[in-house]
Amino acid sequence: MTRPASERPKEVQELAGEGRLITLTVDKPAHGGTFVARHEGRVVFVRGACPGETVVAEVLPDSKANARFWRAETIDVIEAGPDRVPSAWPECGYEGLGGADYAHIRIEAQRRIKTEVLQELMTRARIGTYPIENIQIEPARDDHTGLGWRSRVRFAVDHGKVGMHGWRSHEIHAVGSNPLAHPAIQALGIDVWKAPSGVVAVDVVAPSGSAPAIIVRSENDLTLDDLNLPAACDNASIVLATRTSTTALRGDDSVREIVGDDVFTLYAGGFWQVHVDAPRLLTAAVGHALDAHEGERIWDLYGGAGLFSVLAARAVGGTGALVSVEGAERASADATENLAAYPQAKAVTADVRDFLAEANEGPDRVIMDPPRAGVGEKAMARLAELTRERMVYVSCEPSTLARDLRVAEHEGWAITDFQVFDLYPHTHHMECVVKLERAAR
Repeated sequence: MTRPASERPKEVQELAGEGRLITLTVDKPAHGGTFVARHEGRVVFVRGACPGETVVAEVLPDSKANARFWRAETIDVIEAGPDRVPSAWPECGYEGLGGADYAHIRIEAQRRIKTEVLQELMTRARIGTYPIENIQIEPARDDHTGLGWRSRVRFAVDHGKVGMHGWRSHEIHAVGSNPLAHPAIQALGIDVWKAPSGVVAVDVVAPSGSAPAIIVRSENDLTLDDLNLPAACDNASIVLATRTSTTALRGDDSVREIVGDDVFTLYAGGFWQVHVDAPRLLTAAVGHALDAHEGERIWDLYGGAGLFSVLAARAVGGTGALVSVEGAERASADATENLAAYPQAKAVTADVRDFLAEANEGPDRVIMDPPRAGVGEKAMARLAELTRERMVYVSCEPSTLARDLRVAEHEGWAITDFQVFDLYPHTHHMECVVKLERAAR
């Protein structure tokens, strides 16, 4: 039953008068955290809804009248779907933060929706060597609520105000309880800090093997007194990062991460898996998929600080060889330090595409964990040509993963295992680990 207009929230009535509101019946999910609806024949990608719901949505100002599709944001729910729950992060609602697209959806339903999105992407890419219906997302260990998992959080800053950007917006919003952040990050009180002039962003890290670290990104040189951070930050390392330098104002600019019996040292502002359980879970999944043997040659592409390189170096033993390839100089230097106990391993600082173009001999097996842009069609084809036995592809962006897997299949490779982990609860993101082997001829 449709709620009478007089009973709708005030902002809904105001926007209706401006002609910016439409009523939509929501269909299937779309990649990117929105859901598909139609309005007078036009596709509308609407945020903040659930499948099967009827909602009132505001059409975004950048949705032009003659556009093929519109974008809209739910402002009022007329008929709620069975998967809707009170939001885990209310600040991500209408005109709020852009980070938690699924905070208003039951956690079990989030995983069902992500599975549907991933299967649709693989179907559209015409993946043919693996049963698409077998691709199903799994939760991280003991993750029943999807809260408190982020070990790394970036805050945006504008004129001293600390918060996060809105959906498709540069406006800064307060983060509220910030429930996805690790409790150690929540306890620092950065969200209520008044940043001094020049500060543009703050990265906060809660590592598993050392004290929290705060990386203040600034256009100006600042002292610890200038920052005047909350008292709760007194035990944290403080790092100032400007365009020209990185300076530890207190403590160290490195952090330690513990994964099983291994200890990794890396730059506090460098890349590391965000979910607190991701390093353990992913090293186990990658190690199993790789199944490396003594004496083999392995490449770890986009190797970062060496999370997967260490397990691979250990697997090939003293008679094998492990090469970690990473474009960021600091991360590559960290990998060198983390691989110091393995003389069969070396870290190379290079762009992966350049490394592949110059390679004369390929590996037996390869691990790749690229950024969201993926490996790319040309580089993927080159890898398919060079690699002798097996490829393990770790991806946080399923659309580019689908593209690259299609290239691998075209080059004679087959997907023999496909795991998906819900390492970004309450968001539309997911993490995939895919095993590829040369197809039988």
